[in-house]
Amino acid sequence: MENNSGKDIKRITCFLPKGAGIRLVEMLHVEKNIDATNVHTGRGLRTVESVKDYGAWSEQDVLTVVVDAERAEEIFEFIFFQGELNKPGGGFIYLTPLIKASHYTLPSIEG
Repeated sequence: MENNSGKDIKRITCFLPKGAGIRLVEMLHVEKNIDATNVHTGRGLRTVESVKDYGAWSEQDVLTVVVDAERAEEIFEFIFFQGELNKPGGGFIYLTPLIKASHYTLPSIEG
């Protein structure tokens, strides 16, 4: 599947503890030169908390990253480890093909 530019692209989606999404957006920009990201907050049920808190609703960040297919595994691994998804309660991540996407850029503002 291809997007409007003719490149094969992927979407990485992950659910993270609240506050972790923005930190990853900054890291992706600085360390991987990726700006096609989005973070929003939702509510979910965490299943790896203590027995007392099991099933309690909590706020979570949802991070979405659009990336060329050839970089998808690299960026997936980066998010997985930098976002500490490899630790209990770290979150959930998955990778899917993306049929279409539009590339938007912000204008350069010269002071």
